[in-house]
Amino acid sequence: MSERMLFCLGEGRLESKGAGYQKNNQIFNTQVTKEEWNEVRNSLPEIKIQITKWVDKKDMTKEEKNNSSVWKEIGGYLKRYTYEEAWQNWWNDASKADKQAILDLPHFDSEIFTGITGIEVGEEITTNLDVDEITINGKKYRAV
Repeated sequence: MSERMLFCLGEGRLESKGAGYQKNNQIFNTQVTKEEWNEVRNSLPEIKIQITKWVDKKDMTKEEKNNSSVWKEIGGYLKRYTYEEAWQNWWNDASKADKQAILDLPHFDSEIFTGITGIEVGEEITTNLDVDEITINGKKYRAV
């Protein structure tokens, strides 16, 4: 089994074969040198997706309380996320810089990224706007 692959996908969602399956030094199913792989790996933001999350009783919705039989005894419940929901939660909480770091990876492929995470992204996120003047409700404001 390969341990030097970033965002690689086999031929099908559950297929164990193809361009992105168990090959060393791959980024988005593209073969790279060991040096490039290490450089990219070391520049990635920390990605920790949570498949479960503790929800305290005070934070539970009425529906969650109705669907849980033990929340009163244990003071809450363990919420489970699908793999795609866990990725979406990470993406929603990630900083613009972390998102952009993913999008700026060499060989970035939005189809592969979506196939792995379930997240559909454009290839650009605007992180800085240079605005000298803006108009709001007909009134002009200038940057200081």
